[in-house]
Amino acid sequence: MITVVLNGKEIQTDENKTILQVARENNVDIPTLCFLEDCGNFGKCGVCLVEADGKVLASCVAKVKDGMVVNTNTEEVNERIKKRVSMLLDKHEFKCGPCPRRENCEFLKLVIKTKAKASKPFLPQDKSEYVDERSNAIVLDRSKCVLCGRCVAACKKYTQTESIQFIRKDGQRVVGTVDDKCFDDSNCLLCGQCVIACPVAALKEKPHIDKVKAALEDPNKHVIVAIAPAVRTALGELFNMGIGKDVTGKIYTALRALGFNKIFDINFGADMTIMEEATELLQRVEANGPFPMFTSCCPAWVRQAQNYFPEFLPNLSSAKSPQQIFGTASKTYYPSISGIDAKDVYTVTIMPCNDKKYEADLADMEVDGLRHIDAVLTTRELAKMIKDAKIKFAELEDGVVDPAMGEYSGAGAIFGATGGVMEAAIRTAKDFAENKDLENIEYTAVRGLEGIKEATVEIAGNEYNVAVINGASNMFEFVKSGKINEKQYHFIEVMACPGGCVNGGGQPHLSPENRAAGEYKALRASVLYNQDKNLPKRKSHKNTAIIKMYDSYFGKPGEGLAHKLLHYKYKK
Repeated sequence: MITVVLNGKEIQTDENKTILQVARENNVDIPTLCFLEDCGNFGKCGVCLVEADGKVLASCVAKVKDGMVVNTNTEEVNERIKKRVSMLLDKHEFKCGPCPRRENCEFLKLVIKTKAKASKPFLPQDKSEYVDERSNAIVLDRSKCVLCGRCVAACKKYTQTESIQFIRKDGQRVVGTVDDKCFDDSNCLLCGQCVIACPVAALKEKPHIDKVKAALEDPNKHVIVAIAPAVRTALGELFNMGIGKDVTGKIYTALRALGFNKIFDINFGADMTIMEEATELLQRVEANGPFPMFTSCCPAWVRQAQNYFPEFLPNLSSAKSPQQIFGTASKTYYPSISGIDAKDVYTVTIMPCNDKKYEADLADMEVDGLRHIDAVLTTRELAKMIKDAKIKFAELEDGVVDPAMGEYSGAGAIFGATGGVMEAAIRTAKDFAENKDLENIEYTAVRGLEGIKEATVEIAGNEYNVAVINGASNMFEFVKSGKINEKQYHFIEVMACPGGCVNGGGQPHLSPENRAAGEYKALRASVLYNQDKNLPKRKSHKNTAIIKMYDSYFGKPGEGLAHKLLHYKYKK
């Protein structure tokens, strides 16, 4: 331990820490912009300046020394920070009114704090040279970029693909993909970890709000909506309700107030996926392979397989993801029970993920010429619609879901957390294989935030090896380590985002401090596990709405019409 004098106060601390770390541990505010501790990004923006022993230093890289005297609020420090922010403003479109990040823009807070001004306002009339809208999932607006490198660091840390980098374009150093390709045509996973790392609005989801509003205003459209499991874990954060608050009922109420004709739930689609996926797993057991069977719920993992592990594509479950399987049912089964023409049904999903927009737009994700999914909103976009409608979300009473495609089991709920798909599938597979209603259904070995988890499960007297991988970088490590060849794995769940969908790229932006603490993933996941624990039905095949749908329309899972409509084979 050493002694440091911080703003006149003596502090005992560890000599291996940076000045910024010591300051934050002692509730002393030092402004930052590029600093992102969980991604190891620092030393790029020149904003976190302090005076230490008479020298002005970047606090995120400078280590404390015994006897060091640090001042964070001197005239010279403040002036140099203000000058640096002014330099950044000279290249940043400072047009906050229509900006989607105006409520939580880290750069705006810095501008307000420093009272900095641009030497010449940067307000381009034609933004076409700055904005890349080619992707179906992610928009890059370089007029907002502050070149902090957080997106680059997040991509490297969490995906290992390094799909987004600093590149040269028209002689300028900018952020982009290799060779400035469209994100969709590059090896990018479209997971959006770069988007939630961005401190400004340089990276955002491809917006679908306008087309959803147009559908809601069209008297000929019957607009249905469904929220993904993870959305209910995080939407409350955008209304100052704290992290880990279950707002399912309030979302149902808000969606009715926005004018949707029917309120359903993607958890119903998750239960559908399990019906097909658990059946497929047992079919593979009977046929002795191909093993391992990989989950296919996460489109970013599917892109990882397509771009990096094409040898695994035959092993992917052919069951459609909960979004796409719900969308299929919305254009086939739902018209059959509602009497509404399928072409008049407009299906909207609310997802924690940018990549779901890309998945929905895949060329052959349609039935009888109708798209499975017509529009996808992120958690953030739904919050914007609610705010634009001046709905006081936090004050809403809990509403109810429409039952036809809204009822869900605990198994459907836990899909949003890493390990949830595996646990849900095992519950149903064991019941199906053993022809029993088993009571011991919690498989805690596959829960938690560890990057690679393994377990052995017993089904009908036989043991099967399973693995759960969260974070695309951990999938690369799993394969690189040779673990996949050490034993016969039978079932592997992969989610590209660390922690699973609760930490998807379409979820609320967090402060760097909350990101660094890391508790938000477990808190969001706890919402889903609490729902599972308290729901009357905790297995997908016990969902009465699911039973009714299969009995009256699809027939047996994995066979006939169910197999024809609810399965999809991915290609390289």
